[in-house]
Amino acid sequence: MLAVAPEDERIAMVGEAVSFWNEAVSNLGLGAPFVEPELVAPPEGSRPFENYAHQLSQLAGRLHSSGPGPEPPEQLFAVEAEVVVLLSAQNLMPFAWPYGEDGRYFVAIPAGDERENVVRNVIAHELGHVLGLKHLREPGVLMCQPCDTSTALSQDEPRFLPLTDVDRARLRNFLEGTQP
Repeated sequence: MLAVAPEDERIAMVGEAVSFWNEAVSNLGLGAPFVEPELVAPPEGSRPFENYAHQLSQLAGRLHSSGPGPEPPEQLFAVEAEVVVLLSAQNLMPFAWPYGEDGRYFVAIPAGDERENVVRNVIAHELGHVLGLKHLREPGVLMCQPCDTSTALSQDEPRFLPLTDVDRARLRNFLEGTQP
């Protein structure tokens, strides 16, 4: 995980989202998909990651994950992780984007939203894409698209939006290596 500042509140939220997914997948009788996140400070700074996140965010909705996109920076390949989460300093469109030939993902989480429950669920939503989940046209669920978080997440208590039976079936198929 790459963070702009070590005191960034989103760092803990990434850990909560990882725990959420590990528990959800364990409840399906499968092994935890994620290891505990580790904070990494890139030796050359975050600028190449931020530039790449900006390029991808600008193309949101116009790229397909199986097609070509902007060239990932070489610094991204130097990070020893299957999933790199950038806690961006920019207010950009959040996304999970595959890169490289080996199933790695680059996830960007925007800055600027002070609503902790919303940010927590955005992080979990993007990690859901890493696990093979797709958008659902169902309000009030984690993988919603479009999402209206104004009412569903207005409580002060930290919580995640629910998964659907469709999500659980897709998770099982993806993690067992079978087709949905």
